[in-house]
Amino acid sequence: MKRKAQLLSGGLAATVALGAVVGCGGGSPQNAAGTGGTGVQKGGTLIYALPPATNITWYLPITNAGNASLYNAQLYTQLYPGVIYIDHRYQIDYANSFAQNITYNQAGTVYTISLKKNWKWSDGHPVTADDVVWDYELIKATDAKDAPPPWPNYNAGAGGVPDNVQSVVAKDPYTVVITLKKPVNQQWFIYNGIGQLTALPKHAWNKYPNDIRQEIIYLAKQATNPAFFTVVDGPFKLQSAKSSQSWTLVPNPLFGGHKSTLDKLIFQYEATNDAEFAALKTGAVNLGYLDLSQYASRQSLTSSGYTIMPAYNFGYNFIELNQQKGSPMYAAFSDVKVRQALEYAIDQNAINKDIYHGFAPPQYGPIPTTPKTIFFDPNLAKPLFPFNLAKARQLLESDGWKMQNGVMTKNGLQLKFQVIYPSGTQSTTQMMELIQQDWKQIGVQISLKPMPLSEIFGIIQDTSNPGKWAAAAGTGITYGGSYPSGEQLFEPGGLDGFGYDDPVLDKLIAATTSPAPSQQASLKAFFAYEEYCAKQVPVLWTNGVASLIAVAPNVHNATEQYLNPTTGYPLFNYIWMSK
Repeated sequence: MKRKAQLLSGGLAATVALGAVVGCGGGSPQNAAGTGGTGVQKGGTLIYALPPATNITWYLPITNAGNASLYNAQLYTQLYPGVIYIDHRYQIDYANSFAQNITYNQAGTVYTISLKKNWKWSDGHPVTADDVVWDYELIKATDAKDAPPPWPNYNAGAGGVPDNVQSVVAKDPYTVVITLKKPVNQQWFIYNGIGQLTALPKHAWNKYPNDIRQEIIYLAKQATNPAFFTVVDGPFKLQSAKSSQSWTLVPNPLFGGHKSTLDKLIFQYEATNDAEFAALKTGAVNLGYLDLSQYASRQSLTSSGYTIMPAYNFGYNFIELNQQKGSPMYAAFSDVKVRQALEYAIDQNAINKDIYHGFAPPQYGPIPTTPKTIFFDPNLAKPLFPFNLAKARQLLESDGWKMQNGVMTKNGLQLKFQVIYPSGTQSTTQMMELIQQDWKQIGVQISLKPMPLSEIFGIIQDTSNPGKWAAAAGTGITYGGSYPSGEQLFEPGGLDGFGYDDPVLDKLIAATTSPAPSQQASLKAFFAYEEYCAKQVPVLWTNGVASLIAVAPNVHNATEQYLNPTTGYPLFNYIWMSK
């Protein structure tokens, strides 16, 4: 799935792994070697730990904002892989895609998707172009302004879908042709438009063939019912689901791609990091994570043969400031100087060194420095707002704020508010406590309130009640294989539920999605967006924290290629276990 999704902040998102060993004796990880050829064994149960208090709540590949978590997507993409798969290098991997190839005209208005002919649904029906076209019709219906609850689809508008789409037709059983109303940046459309498409089993699910509205109402009701999703075309089938316990998948023998040799794949709920660490030690989890607050205890795992590896997602973490009208801090947070002052007062170097042991490079814009991609603007290699409390205070004072009884105050409004953040992770708490101490020195007083991630999503995405929160930390955005332009993030609508709106930025974003005469020109437009966005600080940029992945010695192919840290969507079907 090539969509942006919110995820829990790094250090605990057990999604990915890199090939390098860190602090564990060096050398290549033995259990990560090989690519699944000679020596592959059949059998075994891969138990994959979810971050603390993360539930799987939604199984339909078309989702709404309240269920747009990376972990929901990680599971349902095992059942329903996308038409294209973006690999760890951020390139289309046709070997692991349903699409065989994609061609387009020079004007960027007509795209032809050739599909593989050997894919079948798990009930034996062929997977065809009609299933992809039907998925588009559903997306179109869920994107409509009058779409019934719980829609709209959170991905509304990405890639110009459906507003810029003139037609999506099945030219033959294995060819889909998409015609656009106006030309666009072709790579942007392939990643963000075609990247939304998934084959869905029309023959099994189309209960209301003459009423698409009733159909999306029906599918929305089924989306939280795991028993509904019996007909799949992915590498795995969902065998059972127990909320706050586990989700068990088994291989799909009719999968058209690389078939898994595992007996089972289990997504394991973890209440806390301590519980997950104990499960690693007993073998109850064999593909998990080491929270960076537990880094000193890593030897107890490596001495048992576990490999510990850092993994960096292509995305960014942030503190979200509620800039909706009706927010308790609207007047302050809609002021760019306040946002820049708060950014100056976040000591990302200390957070990286003291809390995350060097696995959290500072970040000052929407494109991370790690992993390296062509999208990172070299002009942002040096921070725009390096830690400097004196500059932070001066900036506030130049904006009319005055210190009164230890709190910066302007027109009766105090820089004093609550920050909510996900519970269950000590490193996130430590980071917020450090920020709390530094902000206090510039006259910004915050109280900290940890709560389950699902509650945070419920609060910040309820735009009808903007007065219920001021700021939220400990979450982030993963680009998830999408073209990393900002239309879903910083334009009104989409994931922009926090009220930020800047017409200048909107124009720069629009330029990134428009046709360009060359790749160089396309990147120039992208960098212009990136630099302006970094300076405007629509959210407070925070460290890009790596996950530390813990891999048991009998788990193989846990490599960057298959766990795919860049997008966060693993190819679990390539991982095998030895006895």
